[in-house]
Amino acid sequence: MGRLAEWRRIARAHPAVVDALLAAALFVAGLLPVNPPGAPLSLAAVLLAAIGSGALAVRRRHPLPVLALTTVSVVLAQLAGVARGPMVLTVAIAAYTVATRADRRTAAVAGLVGALAVGAAAIATLGVARLDPAVVVLLLWFGVAVAVGDAVRSRRAYVAVLADRARRVERTLRPEGTAAPTEPAPSLNRLDALVEGFSTGQPVRWTVAGQPRPLPTEVDVAAYRIIQESLTNAHRHAPGAAVAVRLRYDPDGVAIEVRDTGAEPSPAPEPSAGLGLLDLRERAEAVGGTFTAGPRPDGGWSVRAELPAAEEQAE
Repeated sequence: MGRLAEWRRIARAHPAVVDALLAAALFVAGLLPVNPPGAPLSLAAVLLAAIGSGALAVRRRHPLPVLALTTVSVVLAQLAGVARGPMVLTVAIAAYTVATRADRRTAAVAGLVGALAVGAAAIATLGVARLDPAVVVLLLWFGVAVAVGDAVRSRRAYVAVLADRARRVERTLRPEGTAAPTEPAPSLNRLDALVEGFSTGQPVRWTVAGQPRPLPTEVDVAAYRIIQESLTNAHRHAPGAAVAVRLRYDPDGVAIEVRDTGAEPSPAPEPSAGLGLLDLRERAEAVGGTFTAGPRPDGGWSVRAELPAAEEQAE
């Protein structure tokens, strides 16, 4: 998991380098023979493999032109009988990239055009029927690439909306025109002070498991706010009840649990205040985490959140 997290961190920090390495790897793979071993490597095969794979180096900046260029290079290689190795993967990757950056209709049309062009060239050069299994599998690859790309785009848009909501909520903890707060920024480094502030009149104990470490700022703030609001809710709805806060550091992130033993029901309960459970859920999901809350079987209330933050992601 640690090695995978490191690759993800590098990919996010240096996308151009990753794309260049991907292009180089596919160029080398594109020179591998598909025909029987010993088939000669022609200059046309090298040039078309270089064009198709090299275009992927700029796929994020020019997704549609890259899809067009990879499609043309693969079709020409097929018609010339020099298609080697997994050259068709360049078109699938380009179609995936379009789906992550364009609207759904554009991605579907572009992917369909690329799939039909490559499929028609395969039928013409291989002399097989239109519904030959090899052609069907080829077309399915394009469909899967576009579908996965669209799912990634939708997920990014959803997370962006949640992050924007979290930022707007953060701006409403301070009214417009007021001075910026002078107290330290929310952070799990101040968890002891936070718990101490809620311990007056209500027993609160907290434990930390695992090896504490710096977290990405957005994860650190989200974790602190979830604990803060959970303690606020416990103080408001279960005054005097014992509260336990558990924070666990794992290699892949942090887990939070805040639970109370419950209190006698009030005949006139106070109205709910603060961010509320919905906004706490949005805080967790805005950083890619999960959130659950509900009554405990033996009484009281429990809040749980898991926030991803691999060890290599600390800022």
